[in-house]
Amino acid sequence: QTISSEDYANAFYAAYCASSPLRRRWVRAGIFLSAAIVIGSCIPFYRARFATVWIPCGGIVLALALCILFGFVQPNDLKKWGARLYRSNVLWSVPEQIEIYRDSVVLKNTCEQILEYWTDFSLCLETSSAFIAAGGRERELLIIKKQGLSKEQTEKISAALSGAFAARYVKSGR
Repeated sequence: QTISSEDYANAFYAAYCASSPLRRRWVRAGIFLSAAIVIGSCIPFYRARFATVWIPCGGIVLALALCILFGFVQPNDLKKWGARLYRSNVLWSVPEQIEIYRDSVVLKNTCEQILEYWTDFSLCLETSSAFIAAGGRERELLIIKKQGLSKEQTEKISAALSGAFAARYVKSGR
């Protein structure tokens, strides 16, 4: 398989979001939208105590700006960061062969051969287009694209990875 810059950027963002619920874009955006609603509901109380409502209005504007930032701007920036990481290592664009074993994976290309154990990775994410293992020693992201794999091979890899990662295996619909 050959990994493109776009594949790596999407996998980087998916692994980032899967590592913690608070890293998901709509969770962060929802937190700040909720904060704006709570601040807005406190305006009558604030107005009864003080002569102006500029401070709560400023808080609402700030919370909505952060909602937009986390909902729309930050995901694109994270994908661009992932693409820059991909471009920083020429070996990631070299076609490679992947051999999956019960307790490890071997990556081979014309320049290197890497052995990684599943215990070295912090989590594994299965998306609709790839298997993504994050946190390895040699490779921060191990991406196994589903493109070109038969349904039987995909099911075998899914079963092997879910057994190897157990609770650290996440199946996503993205």
